[in-house]
Formats: sequence, structure tokens, C-alpha cells
Amino acid sequence: MSTAKSFAEAESALAGVGVGLIETPRFRRALERRGSRLLERVFTPDEVAYGLRKKNGEHNFAARFAAKCAGRRVLAGLLLGPVSLRDLEVVRRRSGEPTLVLRGSAAADLEARGLGFRISLTHDADFAMATVFLEAVRTTSA
Repeated sequence: MSTAKSFAEAESALAGVGVGLIETPRFRRALERRGSRLLERVFTPDEVAYGLRKKNGEHNFAARFAAKCAGRRVLAGLLLGPVSLRDLEVVRRRSGEPTLVLRGSAAADLEARGLGFRISLTHDADFAMATVFLEAVRTTSA
């Protein structure tokens, strides 16, 4: 079976949606006040490294923070137990598309349910926004 065929056979069902909206200047002020303590508490080391490489890193951090908040909201309905902000990580797929990855004890439960994330991020000088879609993915047999 080719990869193209397996994608064509895959169906997804929306299991939940979460939205996060962050004021970029307010997040910048929080970074100025709390600095590395805030980064270490909220972001994974890979996220910190990625954001620090960016010219306007506070915009990137604000968008990732919005995604983590939206992810926690969408997961809250699944009763997985508490999910910390660091348990959620925004990563880039090989295609460059961002996605959200759940780490920690809740990750196995999410995987067992056949659920995964699709996200959309955007940011400018004033706002950062993330939309997180939780999808149930199943493959149909031919």
C-alpha cells in the first residue's frame, strides 16, 4: 500500500476544539519580569531554543503559550487528569507544519483513544492566537 493511498483511506473525526488568545505586549512584559523562570516553567528546552533563535521571540513564545492553553482546554473534557503546560509541546513536522505533542502520563491515554492534534498558530505585534483541534483518526479498510 502506498503512502498516498493510506492517506486517502484515512478518515478523521473532530473530537474537540480549543482556542487561545494572548496579548503579545502583556506576554512580553511577563518575560521581562520573570525571564528564564517563566521560560523554564512553561516551555520545553527545545521550545526555548527555538524561540530564542527568532528575531521577535516573544511573539513565538506567546503563540506557543496560546497553543498550550488551548490544548489544556480541549483535553480537560477527556478527564485525563492534570496536564502541565510543559507536558504540551509545540513541534514542527518535517513539512514545517506545527503540531502539538502531549508528553507525560496522559500521552498513553490519548494515544490509546486514537486521538491526535492539529493546530493553527498566528501572531502579530498585538496578539498571538492558536486553534487546537483534537481529532480521532481511524483508517478504513479497502
